Amino acid sequence: MIQANIMPVEPLTASDGFALCMLLMMFLSVGVIGLTLICGLRNAARRNPHVDELLEDVAEEEKKKTPDPLPLDASVKSEPWEREGDWWKK
Repeated sequence: MIQANIMPVEPLTASDGFALCMLLMMFLSVGVIGLTLICGLRNAARRNPHVDELLEDVAEEEKKKTPDPLPLDASVKSEPWEREGDWWKK
């Protein structure tokens, strides 16, 4: 029987373990980002109708709060401290 000089084979070296852990972390990161996007898209598709009604109510209240634009007539009284619009031409 001839015994050959065979080096013992380690099942996993330190550098292999590091590379496998790095790959595992990368796959987990991509998985978490993908899962977050999928859940976000699913929830965006299932929109609550009550939210739409509330948004419409808020839009109507904003329209009521905004004042009408002032008329461009010169007959509009201005405050006593305000100058006329063409004061710089005089």
